[in-house]
Amino acid sequence: MKRLILFGAPGSGKGTMGDLIQRDFNYAKISTGDILRNAIQQDSTDGRQAKSFMESGGLVPDELVIELVRQRLSRSDLDGGYVLDGYPRTLAQAEALSNIASESEKAIFIEVSESEAVERLLSRLTCSECGAIYNLISKPPKTAGTCDLCRGRVAKRADDNEEAVRQRFRVYGERTMPVIEFYGHKKVLERVNGGGAAALVYEKIKGLIA
Repeated sequence: MKRLILFGAPGSGKGTMGDLIQRDFNYAKISTGDILRNAIQQDSTDGRQAKSFMESGGLVPDELVIELVRQRLSRSDLDGGYVLDGYPRTLAQAEALSNIASESEKAIFIEVSESEAVERLLSRLTCSECGAIYNLISKPPKTAGTCDLCRGRVAKRADDNEEAVRQRFRVYGERTMPVIEFYGHKKVLERVNGGGAAALVYEKIKGLIA
């Protein structure tokens, strides 16, 4: 099966790009956020562990994230290929992923300036029920405050404030840039300028997949 990995700092638009790739290429979209939410909703042992870390404000340990992703990648719905959004985020996760066979592998790094990422995230809205992402500027919900998909409440996340956003951007650089270098050494990395309109960014990415 084909494996596509999307990288990008918070606010780079990788979630939006993953949705478009899923629509146009029939790839399964795999998001660590979705996997963690599902595990918590199912009240599995792994889900309870993840919840305890998330509620305390800590990072979910690599070992737990790796196991949850491994379980997801063992399912039978990935024959057409899959796109990873938000994984791997650390070298340990990248090395674990390398042990899972794939027909082909490509990593796309969506580069965006800190100022543009901050602007996007300060306009971001998130559904409290299903986790769907909206943006007041580029993708507002059809009904203000209500999710188009599940009718849940849509609002700004408490940590989508400028100070927190800039800190997340810095942490991303520290934790994930070594992973970018990892895929660069594997010679499967492509870099895409993620500034500007999403439609234009997606055209660049489509050209790398086709």
